[in-house]
Amino acid sequence: MDETVKSERTTLNLIAVVFAIAFPTLVTFVYFKWLNAYAPSVQQTAALIGKVLQFAFPVIWVWLFFRYRFDRKRRNAEISAVAESSKSKIPNWLWAVGFGVDVCLVIGAAYWLLSGTELMAGMQEKVVEKVSGLGMSSVWKYAMLASFYALVHSFLEEYYWRWFVYDMLKRFVSIPVANVISSLGFMAHHVVLLSVYFESWTSPMTWLCSAGVAIGGVYWAWLYQKTGTLIWPWISHMVVDAGIFIVGYFLLSNVFV
Repeated sequence: MDETVKSERTTLNLIAVVFAIAFPTLVTFVYFKWLNAYAPSVQQTAALIGKVLQFAFPVIWVWLFFRYRFDRKRRNAEISAVAESSKSKIPNWLWAVGFGVDVCLVIGAAYWLLSGTELMAGMQEKVVEKVSGLGMSSVWKYAMLASFYALVHSFLEEYYWRWFVYDMLKRFVSIPVANVISSLGFMAHHVVLLSVYFESWTSPMTWLCSAGVAIGGVYWAWLYQKTGTLIWPWISHMVVDAGIFIVGYFLLSNVFV
């Protein structure tokens, strides 16, 4: 570990990364659980405020205390060094897309196996309720929402969890431990979401799907570490989100006009 990173092992930075890990789960609790009885507009406003604060925090913190990370020449040199030290016969795009496609196949298989079951019926009802609350009454509106999440939100999550949380944790713990902690943090707010869709904190599906999210986080942190850039984790995340929204289309096809 170089001297710059060692000097950044401060209590303030530790507080910042702990806050960054916990905040998304708190926000999700507020708008997805606590405000569930309120009008959709109230939930949407709370979610928007929470997301703005969440995604603004890392760039503000880095700008204030780690401004060297915005030095393009230094960053390009770091990426080149990482790429040189982790050369592989398998190209980076295949690591990214291959994982994304594999996850999509698993999601598709799970949807096919569970179709017609009481579990899927309950989940479908919850998904319809949530999406209808967002005013997604047409295929085009749904496609716009799906495009935003697949293209933009996936990048924001990679920037937040890998570029900030994972990189910050590496200042305090080993790379494998930083990977696991950041991936569990990435999973935590999904537990809240999934507990609503599967109607229980104790549902095996809540924890099975949440474990899948954590595995995705581990893989994307590894890919980020391997390549030194967010591009490939972002592309991989994008493919997975696209697959989720394709399955979502089949869940919602009866409500589109």
